[in-house]
Amino acid sequence: MISWWEGLETVIQIALAFPLLALLLFLVNLGPFGQPVLRSIFYGLFEGGLLTGLLVLATVNERNKRRRR
Repeated sequence: MISWWEGLETVIQIALAFPLLALLLFLVNLGPFGQPVLRSIFYGLFEGGLLTGLLVLATVNERNKRRRR
């Protein structure tokens, strides 16, 4: 699964990861954190974008590390 994920283009990784992370974080902010709906939407989009960026950076670094070996 890791090699499949690393084999995807960065744009496809973003297209897959961002909606899932944004939805997950929206639900976390709405449910356990008890935030209002509009604030949960904003936090979900904002935090989803940050985590997607971190995920893509980590994937690029790991991909490059494996190629150097």
